[in-house]
Amino acid sequence: MGRANTSSVDTTKGEKLAKRMTQQTNTVKASFSPEEAAKQQIINARKAANVEAKKEKRKKNAKLAKAAKKKNKK
Repeated sequence: MGRANTSSVDTTKGEKLAKRMTQQTNTVKASFSPEEAAKQQIINARKAANVEAKKEKRKKNAKLAKAAKKKNKK
């Protein structure tokens, strides 16, 4: 189970934390499935495409706003 603690420093909190993090990483590894990963990749690709479209739209609107501001300045 555990190793003998020969140190005079109290490390029980650190050992508990390490054990909990190991358990969490093990559950994440166990819950991984390639099918789910493929779905996530498709969703992420859609998100990226939407982000790019929004970015282009913002650039276009900024350009139009700049032109309108320049026109009103004259």
